[in-house]
Amino acid sequence: MKTLSLNKARAILQKAFSCFKKRRKELSLNEEAVMKEKIIFLENAIATNDRNIASPPAEELEKFTQNYCKKSWLDYLKEIVIAIVVALLLATVVRQVWFELYEIPTGSMRPAFREQDRVAVTKTAFGINIPLNTGHLYFDPSLVQRGSAITFTSEGIDKLDEDTIFMGVIPYKKRLIKRLIGKPGDSLYFYGGKIYGVDKDGNLINELLDAPWMRENTHFSLEHIPFMRFSGELSAVGQREVRFSQMNIPIGRMMVNGQNIKGEVSDGKKWIQDDPFSQRSLQKSPKAFSDFFGIRNFAMARLLDAKELKEINGIDAKDLPEGVLYLELSHHPSLTYPQPLISQNSHHPLQLASLKSVIPLQQEHLDRLMDMMYTARIVFKNGRATRYSVDSPKFGAESPTFPGVPDGTYEFYEGNLQKLGIAALLEEANKDNPLYSHDPKNVEKLYNLGIEMHNAYVPSVKNQWNAPSRYAYFRDGDLYALGGVLFQKDDPILTDFNEREEKKEANSTEKTPYTAFKDYGPPYIEGKLDADFIRAFGVTVPEKQYLVLGDNHAMSGDSRIFGFVPQGNLEGAPSLILWPAGERMGLPWQAPYKLLTIPRLIVWGVVAICCLIWYILHRRYLRRPTGL
Repeated sequence: MKTLSLNKARAILQKAFSCFKKRRKELSLNEEAVMKEKIIFLENAIATNDRNIASPPAEELEKFTQNYCKKSWLDYLKEIVIAIVVALLLATVVRQVWFELYEIPTGSMRPAFREQDRVAVTKTAFGINIPLNTGHLYFDPSLVQRGSAITFTSEGIDKLDEDTIFMGVIPYKKRLIKRLIGKPGDSLYFYGGKIYGVDKDGNLINELLDAPWMRENTHFSLEHIPFMRFSGELSAVGQREVRFSQMNIPIGRMMVNGQNIKGEVSDGKKWIQDDPFSQRSLQKSPKAFSDFFGIRNFAMARLLDAKELKEINGIDAKDLPEGVLYLELSHHPSLTYPQPLISQNSHHPLQLASLKSVIPLQQEHLDRLMDMMYTARIVFKNGRATRYSVDSPKFGAESPTFPGVPDGTYEFYEGNLQKLGIAALLEEANKDNPLYSHDPKNVEKLYNLGIEMHNAYVPSVKNQWNAPSRYAYFRDGDLYALGGVLFQKDDPILTDFNEREEKKEANSTEKTPYTAFKDYGPPYIEGKLDADFIRAFGVTVPEKQYLVLGDNHAMSGDSRIFGFVPQGNLEGAPSLILWPAGERMGLPWQAPYKLLTIPRLIVWGVVAICCLIWYILHRRYLRRPTGL
């Protein structure tokens, strides 16, 4: 028989003594005497500090106690209630103030964090949170790092305030993980998929362009787009005004007066006429809608074949260099020309129209697109496809068809097709999978539907309401799509495109202005970052507010929609990816947070003190004399 430890013997003694005091009046004189004798005998045995001597009487007393100290159902109920309450309190404090285990529900932070990833989130990265409330007992803004991921609560944030349940019992607000981009006072401008910024003192924000962790990271590169849709978020002001917001900042509005519609933009002080013609010359402040934040540097893109090109845009492919497919670029959205589109949809009654450009693609460009292809996580079943969600996938007439694709859940990233396996583990898909085909029809379908995976995004009309979340932009003369170079600047097709764009702009008039989609270049002047330009045309983060973006710009609800995150909403930072196993397991792809900080030392110190107090009290409890 196993010999009990002295601490186990002491625990049996104290339990029996407590039972003896509680049930003493219920015992007969003989039972009382026997139990008292056994307690005294065990206490004396423990006093020898010899486990071999203490173990036999401890086992004997434990059996005796089980017979005479049986718990009633009320005792069990009381213990269960106390245990649940204590567990909830401890879990609440630990998850709110110390650390939390978190499952990623969506693909907004792909590829750094993917759906069903299990991550550990530290709540002491830059402050000490107030449990179940926004705000901090202590907060150090200098510990908040640009370029690193953070977690925050949605409470009080416009267009985001969502209710959920904490621990299955307590009403709570949804928490999100995004990458922190801007701190209070920062001014940020988007160009070439990158963000150029200056802080409140006018210093270059290098963390967003050339931070060490970005140079050393070979797994993925960040690509930033300043909008999700050109129209942004719409809001009605009275019966005659509709405002268009980007970053939750009203930057444009439509004024309706009878049959007259007037488009205006905000220059920061007043509303002025939207003037797309002004973009032909250098300005000191925004004069047109697409001047804001670098919107003019980006186009929304989709692929068309020759038939669609003619039916949708009225362009005969014969008037362009021959192409296998054609890349349609929608750019320079405007409140005046082209005029906004009107819909019967009550949720989105207006949508900004944009200028159109077309560039022909050869098979080599389609091959390049497939080598860079990325998609959402997609569920395939019986030849149909729908985007993955935490709920059960829904298939219907709106689900695109993909004949021959084996059932399963797949995703593309940088041209590599992976299949979701057991326990959220990804495995390489077979190379003979039809999704790998470089056939123009397959490339067009994956490009146009790869994010939304819905037939509403199949090209059908010129100013189609549903445009795929695909973007194109120039960087240093090269044309980028899917995050990589599609055309190098010396490519004859791109050279011809640039010449046609310049000609269209030169031949346009003030009444029907056309602005070329071209490379405006990064915001530099004489080789240095132009801080005045960035402050005038970029987005400036208010005091005690932060700007956050998702790594997967095509699928992320972030500051582009709900605006800035209040300082009090910041809760912590993901510190470890616990699952799935693989190259992403371990430290996340970001600038590492400091290990020794005041919030960490305070919280860890409090935990250590609590553990020490518990140890002392528990030790005293086990060693207290019975006095019998």
